[in-house]
Amino acid sequence: MKHLEQYKKFPPSRYMGSKNKIISNLHDIFAKIKFNSALDLFSGSSSVSYLLKSMNKKVFSNDYMHFSANISKAIIENNNVTLNKKDIISLIKTPKNYDKFVQIKFKNIFFSDSDNNFIDIVRHNIKNIKNIYKKSIALASLAKACQKKQPRGIFTYISDRRGDGRKDLKKSFKEQFLDAINIFNNAVFDNKKDNTSLNLDFMDVKQKVDLVYIDPPYFSKYSDNEYVRRYHFVEGIVRDWQGVDIQESSKVKKFKKYPSMFDNEKNSFDAIDYLIKKYSKSKIVLSYSSNSLPTLNEIKGIAKKNKKELLVKKINYTYSFGTQKKGKDIKNLVKEYIILIK
Repeated sequence: MKHLEQYKKFPPSRYMGSKNKIISNLHDIFAKIKFNSALDLFSGSSSVSYLLKSMNKKVFSNDYMHFSANISKAIIENNNVTLNKKDIISLIKTPKNYDKFVQIKFKNIFFSDSDNNFIDIVRHNIKNIKNIYKKSIALASLAKACQKKQPRGIFTYISDRRGDGRKDLKKSFKEQFLDAINIFNNAVFDNKKDNTSLNLDFMDVKQKVDLVYIDPPYFSKYSDNEYVRRYHFVEGIVRDWQGVDIQESSKVKKFKKYPSMFDNEKNSFDAIDYLIKKYSKSKIVLSYSSNSLPTLNEIKGIAKKNKKELLVKKINYTYSFGTQKKGKDIKNLVKEYIILIK
């Protein structure tokens, strides 16, 4: 299908909760629904936003993480701007004076001194870019290079820079950065729609659309849903660590997590109830994992209470979270569902 052919250009991601592996299932669901505009309320890696854009829908892509919203700025809102050779040369050129924030604050934590220096050089040069989409691609590429050079792509522990033999870890930081630019440049395309990237708490999103896709950071008793803890370093890069409260006592210099209604079971239930009510005039597609709360039966009850029809499709795909607690009484295997509410 031509939509999925375009989707093949989506920048691969190891982002927690990314729907990249079930994208064909989501495509099949979307293809059966009549709609012209869509809101991806918790965009994360932007995989679903990119699918919707590939299907020639007008897309509003939202996430409360600056890191995620920047990705959608680069490849969802942006229809035709890429970084050229002159831009790339200017990004990696060593300036006369630049701040050494990463070299000082994150010394001996994630990367080598030379890698930290490269990050600081690129950070400085990105600030001189005037075009917002070129800046977004540069930031997204720098963040992607950081994830490629960090085992598992998360920033919850001090790295052993001996690496594990993977090719990604053997490549230089410069190589990873240039590779990432090429990947993001290649992902840019024009679907002839005025798409928008948002960086808001989900309760503050006002857009009215035909279809809303919801894949929130569900609360679970078996694994945490704290994205800031895992991705604070790349979130910091995109924010330039402005307006964050770095916890100096933390070994990895993480900062305070953002407040969320999905921090506990009761608030998660209330949030799903709120969303079904708020988007009652739109079609809702909800992704759901079997270890999440509220339970599937509770979601059915919420839909029934709001007089909404609910269809559940079980996906023949099962996976495990590496961060889940192990134990004989805990199910580590998670099944995926797609729920259509209309």
